[in-house]
Amino acid sequence: MNEIGRKIVDKLIELYGSADFKIAFLPYKRSMWNSMESVYEECKTSGIDAHCMPIPYIRMKEGHQGDYLDTDKFLFGDIAEPVECLDDLNPDFIAIHYQYEDKNRVTNMLPKYFTKALKDRYNCKIVYLPYGIGSGKGGFAIQPGCRYVDYAFLEDQNNADRFIAAWLTQGVNFSGRVFAFGSPKFDAAHKTIEKIVPDEWADIIKDKSVTLIVNSLGAYLSNPYQRIILYTQAAKNEINIGNAVIFRPHPLLRTTIKSMRPETGWRYEQMCREFKELGVIVDESEYLERAMSAADILVSDPSSVLAMWRDTGKPWRELV
Repeated sequence: MNEIGRKIVDKLIELYGSADFKIAFLPYKRSMWNSMESVYEECKTSGIDAHCMPIPYIRMKEGHQGDYLDTDKFLFGDIAEPVECLDDLNPDFIAIHYQYEDKNRVTNMLPKYFTKALKDRYNCKIVYLPYGIGSGKGGFAIQPGCRYVDYAFLEDQNNADRFIAAWLTQGVNFSGRVFAFGSPKFDAAHKTIEKIVPDEWADIIKDKSVTLIVNSLGAYLSNPYQRIILYTQAAKNEINIGNAVIFRPHPLLRTTIKSMRPETGWRYEQMCREFKELGVIVDESEYLERAMSAADILVSDPSSVLAMWRDTGKPWRELV
């Protein structure tokens, strides 16, 4: 089930020389845990001392100003441990899935969780498990959180080569430290093939086919009003043919609107109200796996969710 997670864990064991090591996974968004989950599970299966320690993050507002400190740690269930215990753990590896540190206009990290700060404090190796698909592309790779990682695990050789080439232009040689084993997000996708409908959605879905409409930040930022029209029309089309519809915005969309497109907030809220009047399920939870499991068809902006969905073999179309 966790084919990619297994490969990554085997490589970590090889790199360390045994399975007798401690590793701390430092996710920040619960919705992005699927980039780490199968690796964490396979560590546990192998008897490795593995810990999930969600870190707090700063939500941003307009003008690249911090709004408030948030945490998703209560959404991880029993596996979450206090990140403050890192000092007692003294890990051999720390796994991260963010790359922007303080260079993001939507969420930022506290300086003590920057990659170099973690390396200096704990004298450990940093493992990069990117939350996005295509993180080898130049714009994703050349970010401060990547500079000091020791090992990066990307979804294919093309992205691995791009990652290495991008950093060579910055004088950093990642040769031999980037592995193209696939994204753990693909392991997560295969766990959602069995259809499970949450109780709170059952009365809407009943015995209908379910279409999942997914928003991405990049598409919204490029042309917000156009995307809102496209999401609305796609939902109405699916309802007209008798399908139930789940609309799943990116979990950071509201923060992104507040920080980068505040003038569009009224129109987005209007769309959400219209969706609810139409009987569309608006899923703003951190649990992507629920929506993917319940859905039969995907309609999506270009996104990591689309890349995951393709791996399931279920039908899809890109929203253009």
